[in-house]
Amino acid sequence: MQARLALVLLIILSIVPNLASAQEMAIPAWIKSNAKWWSEDKIGDSDFSQGIQYLINHGIMKIPQTSQSAEPSEKIPSWIKNNAGWWADGKISDSDFISGIRHLIKSSVIKLRVDVSMKLSSAAFENNSMIPSEYTCDGQDVSPPLTIFGVSSKAKSLALIMDDPDAPGGTFTHWVVWNTSPDKTEFIKGEKISFPQGKTSFGDIGYGGACPPSGVHRYFFKLYALNSMLDLEEGATKKDLEKVMIGKIIEQTTLIGKYSRS
Repeated sequence: MQARLALVLLIILSIVPNLASAQEMAIPAWIKSNAKWWSEDKIGDSDFSQGIQYLINHGIMKIPQTSQSAEPSEKIPSWIKNNAGWWADGKISDSDFISGIRHLIKSSVIKLRVDVSMKLSSAAFENNSMIPSEYTCDGQDVSPPLTIFGVSSKAKSLALIMDDPDAPGGTFTHWVVWNTSPDKTEFIKGEKISFPQGKTSFGDIGYGGACPPSGVHRYFFKLYALNSMLDLEEGATKKDLEKVMIGKIIEQTTLIGKYSRS
């Protein structure tokens, strides 16, 4: 029964598209197919939940901050599978399905316990894969789209650092942002940042794309959830940011992209 509860949690809290482009917001067709098969008992809970979990792990779907600290329900209303089937058939919308289930959670008809780790992902590249050239000095040199989910409810601000530890002269800073709202779920491609930004190793303020002199370099996008806002002026360095974050980090996560000009 707890396994089924976990599955329902994934359905309830995961079938929410990222806020990127219209195409990126579309839920893949095979997810609805799985929902249909699950509603008809053609696949098991674990088979369906693995597919949903894959999408969560790859940032295709985000998990909103909706949870309860309570013992799981002993029985799930049987109509939940019916709703999954209707949703798969397009008889009810994504938002209607989600809002209906959320109402049940808030009303404690369904009791769930949620443990979510903060994650950072990108629609432009997977973790440890190559960054498309448009986000580098060889292309448009604009910041890539990033998706944030699982931020702790205790967080008061977010900070982001992008750097290259493989640079021949030592770690090279490409982007520094802080005092970002903990409610922020994404950075869109080439976003005009309204939060304080720091000086990069290029000597500029704002994003500076990958531009390795030779070979394949790794670019670390490091996201920090902090327990307070930071007293740090625009144009500060990465070292300045790291210093004021000491003792304030609740959680951190890293997304790695790679790039080579050869």
